[in-house]
Amino acid sequence: MARADRKGDAEQATLEHRFIDTTRLYPNPWNVNEMDEFMFQKELESIRQFGFVDPLLVRPHPWEKDAYQIIDGEHRWRAGRELGMEYFPANVIDVDDDTAQQLSIVLNETRGRANETKLSSLVRSLVDKRGEAVVRVLPFTSERLMQMVAEKEEQVDFAALAERQKILAKRREGSGAWVERVYRLPRDSAEEVVDKAIHKVLDEEGLPADQDWKALELIMADFLAGD
Repeated sequence: MARADRKGDAEQATLEHRFIDTTRLYPNPWNVNEMDEFMFQKELESIRQFGFVDPLLVRPHPWEKDAYQIIDGEHRWRAGRELGMEYFPANVIDVDDDTAQQLSIVLNETRGRANETKLSSLVRSLVDKRGEAVVRVLPFTSERLMQMVAEKEEQVDFAALAERQKILAKRREGSGAWVERVYRLPRDSAEEVVDKAIHKVLDEEGLPADQDWKALELIMADFLAGD
């Protein structure tokens, strides 16, 4: 039986960070996230090279005494166990079944997706610098890696991207008030330049269609970062 005093999603649950013995950790029965053997081997290599850098998210187990149920990170936990880890860094949150299941979905589905141009440029840069060491850990097949390394698309200016983030962060420090502005421009310019640019950014950044304002903000931030 699940404890009745567990917090639901209407309450603010507090995270507590601790190291937990693997024998006290249990996977949840509803995990929908699947990982094939290829990706599991990449998970193993990542932990070998960088350590267990991403803590588990767990909750006190609903019926096992002095135990914890994994909400997010089951595959990392299994990989760590295979590598002989006995204790795992974990964030503990005391929530009920419904909230735990919602968190599982949210954490799996809201991690975003990579911009292919930026990803390929970053992979090419890393392969040039570190070679085989990068190939072993990156979660791509050899065919996909060869494709990205061979692509001759424009090189991404990562310094400009960092400057863009500074510009956006500074803007978000403001009041957050909304304003409405109306601009007039020829139909051809609106359809062939502005609309196409907005749609391209929405697609590349994985933004929903109703966030055209966000696409415009990113376009302007890129322009300012390139000054």
